[in-house]
Amino acid sequence: MSNSAIPSDEPPRPPKPVMPYLVSDRRPVFEYSVVRSLFLQSLPEYLVDQREFNLNYFEKNFGLMLFTQDDKPDWKSFVEKVNDLNASAEPDECYKVFYLARHGQGPHNEAIELYTQATWEAKIGMLKEYKGLILGPDPDLTDKGKGEAISISNIWKTQLRDHNLYEAGALPQKFYASPFTRALRTLELTWGDIVLDLPDAPRVQVRENLRETIGHHYCDMRGEMHEVKERFPFIDVEEGMDDEDKIWTDVREDEVGGSMDKRLREVIDDIFMNDGETFVSITAHSGCLRCVLRVVGHRLFALDTSRMVPIVVKAKLLPEFKDTIKLPERVTGLPYTYKPKTWESLKRKEFDGTPVGNGAKKV
Repeated sequence: MSNSAIPSDEPPRPPKPVMPYLVSDRRPVFEYSVVRSLFLQSLPEYLVDQREFNLNYFEKNFGLMLFTQDDKPDWKSFVEKVNDLNASAEPDECYKVFYLARHGQGPHNEAIELYTQATWEAKIGMLKEYKGLILGPDPDLTDKGKGEAISISNIWKTQLRDHNLYEAGALPQKFYASPFTRALRTLELTWGDIVLDLPDAPRVQVRENLRETIGHHYCDMRGEMHEVKERFPFIDVEEGMDDEDKIWTDVREDEVGGSMDKRLREVIDDIFMNDGETFVSITAHSGCLRCVLRVVGHRLFALDTSRMVPIVVKAKLLPEFKDTIKLPERVTGLPYTYKPKTWESLKRKEFDGTPVGNGAKKV
């Protein structure tokens, strides 16, 4: 069976109905643009290929294009350049760095690898379990996914140890995440012993709007939040979020029609309107991050599971809000004190990213 074929015993299915979710009538607040001179992933497609970037991810230093005279990543210069952009910005303008992270492999990602995307869409995605894979609601990471997240953590630790990342102030000041277990587990494994386990660590802010495309697939039904909070005690859930997932239905959310872009724009708008922090971590999902990139005017940049890329975004208040909204004062410095237990613990451990099997399996 080819990688794009649907099993012959599956009759053709009509197009799936779609609908908007979590869409408010709030108007956009900012005009967004991207600073393209600091990270490889922000360069045009003809200069940087996303597939090559993902394949050689562990050699990219998160795509940073600034280097010291001895050819090491220069995080100090990066932070200085971002701070200079904010220092010279107009009162209605602001720059932020978003560390965008996709969660590690979940059982649904493994199912797609094993049985193809077409089979997932036609048959598997609407199931809670398939051939030993627990697909939903709210699945955790696979062992491979946990290894992927640990590998990203080890890149951060290598940068901390070898390239003065903490001294430069380039770590996230604030953390946002999807309410799904796979995203929060990725965040925990990535940042746990770097930031989240510190006594003065900032709380992770969970936003409903950062969830993956809603509906139809059981992997995209979230868990009950009281159980999620027990598993991840470092999170704060936004006010008004229901304990049960009352949003999910068997109808898929309409990304093409723009409703996903609208709900993700509201998240980014809120961060610029309310947060004085410049360096912000967002851990979420492929569809969610695709919309974030589109909203801020960044090139589309598909990420493999557990990959993280920083981008630098400029927000400018739209003219009708220039005199009515005041941007928050900037927060400088890191709100926590990073102290590694031992440098030995920061040794990088490579993750074997060998694809599963030699192709799709017959179902």
